[in-house]
Amino acid sequence: MATITPTALTATELADRLAEQIAPLRDLFHSGNANTATGSRVVHDSVKGLIKALRAGEIDPVVAQVRLIAINKRATFYNVRRITAGEIH
Repeated sequence: MATITPTALTATELADRLAEQIAPLRDLFHSGNANTATGSRVVHDSVKGLIKALRAGEIDPVVAQVRLIAINKRATFYNVRRITAGEIH
């Protein structure tokens, strides 16, 4: 079970943080590995939707965090990097 620690980031800050993390996934769109190519598109497009909703004020940052749990489950299935709402280490 995932534990959610609410982010202190504003919607705009979280959108920017997420955008930074998904940018490298575009390089994997044409990977020779079908799972990597598909997974990178699925995760990228799902997070892109969150970014748009955050910037439009349609969802709160904590709602985006909850949705990231499902996105990260798909990322794990495709063996693609996880996207986080917290600090990047």
